Amino acid sequence: MRIRPFSALAYIRSNMARSMVLLLMMSFITVCFIGGMYVDNPLETFRQSKSESTRYLLIDTKGNSYEAIEEYQKMQAELKEQLPANANTILYVNVRYVDFESIMLFNCQMEGFLFQSPADFEIFKQRTHLFPEDIVLHDREMVMSEQLANNAGVKIGEPIKKDSKFILASTFDGKGMRFCGVAENVGTRCMLIVSNDGVCDEKLSSDLERTAAELAVKYPHVMFETGRSYVEEVEEQMGFMYYIFAAVIVLVAVVLLVTINAAFTAAYDKRKHEFAIYKALGFTKWQIFRKVASEVLILNIGALILGAIMNIGVILVMNQIMWKDGYHFYGPSDAAVYGTLITEVVVIATIILLNWRKVRKCEVTEE
Repeated sequence: MRIRPFSALAYIRSNMARSMVLLLMMSFITVCFIGGMYVDNPLETFRQSKSESTRYLLIDTKGNSYEAIEEYQKMQAELKEQLPANANTILYVNVRYVDFESIMLFNCQMEGFLFQSPADFEIFKQRTHLFPEDIVLHDREMVMSEQLANNAGVKIGEPIKKDSKFILASTFDGKGMRFCGVAENVGTRCMLIVSNDGVCDEKLSSDLERTAAELAVKYPHVMFETGRSYVEEVEEQMGFMYYIFAAVIVLVAVVLLVTINAAFTAAYDKRKHEFAIYKALGFTKWQIFRKVASEVLILNIGALILGAIMNIGVILVMNQIMWKDGYHFYGPSDAAVYGTLITEVVVIATIILLNWRKVRKCEVTEE
């Protein structure tokens, strides 16, 4: 391919060392991607853990007041008639919370269920498909995802905690913090509503969501929780982290803008004679600016590709290293993508506008 002397590619090719330095500096914009995944990881862990949990509906009282218990008993007597036809199987469970350490090194709690019998766990397993079919639990046994077991530092056959009577009976391959257990003869008011036939499709999901919304209006002192509502509540509680990330984006954008613009200014200040020649040949300020902007954009595209390769490499290596401790980066998060795009637009657009200002003021033609 023949490159015209006035084209952006001509400058990049003839100044390869300088262009590579600029490209490398611009690639650091993508550090916001790693930052976004890091900040979003605790929430993403909850999303992964509850990604398929619209396959059941959890019901419990909101507190232990007389009014709440009375309303719960009324709801319990009327419940069967108000459940969807494809999901009216009721399992009584205890809700249990297991601590895990997030990648940001603060503790979180994940919700799981203790079934009253191995038979109830079998029904839950077959109706929701959230656990492998070959897992069998007995009294005082638990099953965990491999990631949760690694995070808790517990191995198969060991107690869940030093003072716990529950034994980890099995783990299964999977991301997120999932667990269930069996504790016979435990009284509880909590109940799970699951499908009747094990068909977990969009209809079941929408039916359970609709039922939860309708029952919540009718019985305001009773809790009706699906996987979606559980994650939404966690997102609301942990939403402050996005404000921290926004502050980090502003700081990174300012630092990168100052350093990258200084590098571009130094590079283009040495080209004033070159631009003076272009102007003498009849090129307009707009054409000169378009050339400069094209150079910035081409280098930026290369920087994004380089940054993406570096990010993928870092994430893959860190996932391998951190998995034994129960930490994991999942797929690209919204915070990572939006944070990178916002920083990208702010930095690159500002650099281009600063170059336009130079061209308009004819600084490129000074001796």
